[in-house]
Amino acid sequence: MPHNFDCISFLVGNKSLMQGMVNQRALKPFDENVVTFLDHFSKRLFRNPLAKAWPDVISLAFWCRKNSVLQMKKTYPDLSGRMGRGLAFHIAPSNVAVNFAYSLIAGLLSGNTNIVRVPSRDFPQVSLICDELNATLYEQSIISPYICLVRYGREKAVNDMLSAWCQTRLIWGGDETIATIRQSPLQPRCMDLAFANRYSFALIDACGYLSIQDKQAIAERFYNDTFLTDQNACTSPKLVIWLGKQEETAEARTQFWSELDTFSQKRYELEAVVAVRKFTQFCMLSTSVDCVKKASDSQNLVFRVLLNKLDGDTMTHTGSGGYFLEYLACEIDEIYPVCNNTRCQTLSILGVDIKKIKAFLTEYRPEGVDRVVPIGKTMDFGLQWDGYDLIYMLTRCVVI
Repeated sequence: MPHNFDCISFLVGNKSLMQGMVNQRALKPFDENVVTFLDHFSKRLFRNPLAKAWPDVISLAFWCRKNSVLQMKKTYPDLSGRMGRGLAFHIAPSNVAVNFAYSLIAGLLSGNTNIVRVPSRDFPQVSLICDELNATLYEQSIISPYICLVRYGREKAVNDMLSAWCQTRLIWGGDETIATIRQSPLQPRCMDLAFANRYSFALIDACGYLSIQDKQAIAERFYNDTFLTDQNACTSPKLVIWLGKQEETAEARTQFWSELDTFSQKRYELEAVVAVRKFTQFCMLSTSVDCVKKASDSQNLVFRVLLNKLDGDTMTHTGSGGYFLEYLACEIDEIYPVCNNTRCQTLSILGVDIKKIKAFLTEYRPEGVDRVVPIGKTMDFGLQWDGYDLIYMLTRCVVI
């Protein structure tokens, strides 16, 4: 049956290349040509003056440079019996600008051909990255058969076609997108990797924070974790839990939020609709949960709500655009209710002894928490993500 490509816009690659991907041979993981290609791509991003305006693009460039990739490879001592599964079909989330590029690179490093549906929103970062991919492919054309980046709407026929072609399908768009894409059938041996809706929170030791000299740097890191994506990323903390004595916690909170507000005022433009939505969320929370109170001032940029308890429903009351729930804890085990949920993805920490975190996870074994990272590193992508090891999941094992 002939396929109609009229509704597909090609940002990288073309119709002929896409059709040829079905029969393209898989590569070995961390193929030398792929590593070289990514290094050239990284250098082009670093040299692009427009990239400097986007911290997420610079982070991508840093992540895929040769030294970084070779460090990743060292964590896999023996990949000699593995090769890419074949064609990987990636569906990127619409609300995070650069995720599509990380998914693509994971597919390349694991030896697959890759068709990536980029975000539907017209992020400037997408155009910038695609321009540099095209320029790098012009120099390193040997990788051209392995990359095709497309944009299309909600056409089920396209989803059906690409799903029928692929050996692995990666769905990053959240629960609703997963349900929609799964209406398109796969081949019997095709594997689905679904990255569902998740939530994340931060744990800050008050004494540890107060001992830090450069508090503006901490504010910038937390801003990058949260405001940079409007808290739309699954990795973005929406709850901040303070650990420590009452007096220290009070002082730490005052300084932390003041620094964040000052930093954010210079860089974030609060839209009226976002401000109204945050106040509405607070009103709705107040009617359903006892003893909550607004902890922030009237400016509404950093909107804080102080809770008097944590439970299994706490994270259903989160928001975005600078809307933060807060809780004051005396002991680390008080975080258990928000950890004990498969939706819990990233725990970001500041001033907390990592031994305490390990001891808590070992003793309580919560259903959630796939990552523990320092504040400022929540957006840092890794080949181990959402509990999956992407190199192993995107390759097949040949036993001889």
